[in-house]
Amino acid sequence: MIMGSVIVTPRAVQTHRDSYLLAHLSVVSVRRPFLPTALIFSGGGIAFALAFSDLLYLHEIAFLAGGICLALLTGLVVGQIQLLSRDLRGSELSGMVWGSYRHLNRLRREIVRVLQYEGGAT
Repeated sequence: MIMGSVIVTPRAVQTHRDSYLLAHLSVVSVRRPFLPTALIFSGGGIAFALAFSDLLYLHEIAFLAGGICLALLTGLVVGQIQLLSRDLRGSELSGMVWGSYRHLNRLRREIVRVLQYEGGAT
């Protein structure tokens, strides 16, 4: 699942808001921006559950376990594809599209394939 639309042509990547010329790109990466936060919250939730397991009711422990699983799942699944070049350095435009990590990684490979075989020449 990708939030928005992405079309890769031999010369550009077109999204629902912007277009990026492939000739100017130097790095295409997919990140999991919520994973560090999810790991911190999950670790804290596990530590809390272990520390207070004798005081918590079973439904409270189950609710805490569900929150931990949801945080970890969100951190692992949600991704963002980033396009970096000299023109976009330090710009908000480098964070292109949000979606599932699996789909965005497939899109990254497609962009790299177009850059390698078709050169992204203008």
